[in-house]
Amino acid sequence: MKELMKRAWSGGLMLLFFIAAATLAVAQELPVVKQARQQIEIEQTNKAVATLTEAVKANPADASLLYYLGEAQIANGEKEKAEISFQKGLEVNAKEALNLAGKGHLRMLENNVAEAKTLLDQALAQTKSKNPAVLKAVANAYLANDKFTNDALTLLQKAKSINSSDYETFILLGDAYTKLVKGGDAVSAFETAASLDPKGGTPQYKIGVVYQRSKNLTSAEEHFNKAIAADPNYALAYKELGELYYAQKKAPDAVKAYEKYLALTERPEPAKLRFAFFLFMAKDYKRANAIFDELLKRPDVSPTVYKYAAYAAVESGDLEKSEKLFEQYFAKAPQTEIQASDYVYVAKMYQKQTKDSLAIINFKKSLELEKNPEIAATVADAFYKQKKYPEAIDAYKQLRGIKTKLTATELFALGKAYYFNKQFNEADTTFGQLIEAQPAITTGYAWRAKSVANLDPELKQGLAKPYFDKVVEIGEANPDKGKPDLIEAYSYLGYYYDTKGDFAAAKATFEKLKAIDPTNEKSKAYLEALKQAKAQQKKPKPTN
Repeated sequence: MKELMKRAWSGGLMLLFFIAAATLAVAQELPVVKQARQQIEIEQTNKAVATLTEAVKANPADASLLYYLGEAQIANGEKEKAEISFQKGLEVNAKEALNLAGKGHLRMLENNVAEAKTLLDQALAQTKSKNPAVLKAVANAYLANDKFTNDALTLLQKAKSINSSDYETFILLGDAYTKLVKGGDAVSAFETAASLDPKGGTPQYKIGVVYQRSKNLTSAEEHFNKAIAADPNYALAYKELGELYYAQKKAPDAVKAYEKYLALTERPEPAKLRFAFFLFMAKDYKRANAIFDELLKRPDVSPTVYKYAAYAAVESGDLEKSEKLFEQYFAKAPQTEIQASDYVYVAKMYQKQTKDSLAIINFKKSLELEKNPEIAATVADAFYKQKKYPEAIDAYKQLRGIKTKLTATELFALGKAYYFNKQFNEADTTFGQLIEAQPAITTGYAWRAKSVANLDPELKQGLAKPYFDKVVEIGEANPDKGKPDLIEAYSYLGYYYDTKGDFAAAKATFEKLKAIDPTNEKSKAYLEALKQAKAQQKKPKPTN
């Protein structure tokens, strides 16, 4: 009996020893695995693969290292090599369930859900769902398919119950909560991960992403900067800062952040086009053009590259180059992908070449795709400047249909288009609207007066008088601002009073005209005629 108890006690001690050893193993991540993980986190996946390849060579009997190598190869875009690594891991140790989870991860990525599920269930069954590393590996595989996010969450919560101080568990938990759009839970998980590894940039970066998705850009920026403070080489934080600044139209900041990202990532090529956009927004067309020229040499160059290369060429004034690029873009781009902005840039190119008619044609093409008030206004303004008044009137009507209410500047141009097209009633109405928009300045009153004056050329009805009276009222209070309108008002009113026989009022008005415009021929002629008439005691005749 004593011997039995002794053996039981001895076995209990041995069991406690294994439990303690297992707990220690769970709590500590192999340095080489941690190093590779950090390399993957900062987009140094080639280095991660190299790190783990060396580790496998040094420890050929450790099948778990082959799992981590396979995962690094997946991150590096080498799925076929990952398959080989996982298979080799199973050959080294068939009981190492991590490699089953790795194979399941690959099947998930291939959307072969049935086989993936079989492999992942096998990994869990083999470890009786008690191995935190396997629980995390299976959860990671599940996170590759949004339909299995809740399954991943369940496994991660179990892993957490076994070891509540594992950094990677909380990173994966945060990822799961992020997928489930549970921002608060995600941030809490990532904050715990940050407390477990203060020198890691990933938790703060991922918190920044959560805030970025919820449009809280201030907090997103704060946490991206915290990620960089924790790890100055954390490439993805610079990338997202660049995107954040780009969205806020902070072009210099976006360029600076993206330059840092490109210097750190092992794969700058996919991001070069995006960087060219940032340079374009920053109006650094020389550098943007250099990148576009490089991208245009590729055999698989996309229509998008032709398009933005053409945009940049327009902005930098290389119009011959831009014209050729636009030809290539329109030849290669599917019709459904051509945007209104494309025709706008073509129009800008023609404007810079003073080919205004071609510019208008392309502005109109842009409007056919998108009823943009700014472009509609550009078209109307172009017609007006070309003195094509009927076309300008139609264009302003179209603009009014897009934005319902014209600006004072647009009303003024439309009114003048009607005026010069001899549509005086329409001009009268339009200048009336301008007066409503700007009642404290003389312009609307003066042009409304001129419009109705053409409907009353003999001054019989005095249609223009009320509006010229208003010009005088406003203009005399500030003669320097509305002087041309005031001159025209005095001239009209002087003759108006003369036709009505009110020579005193006419004289006083022409004297005011002379006072603000001493060289005015009309005032000089009238006052001289009045002087001569007085000398002859007869009515002076107005001089036209």
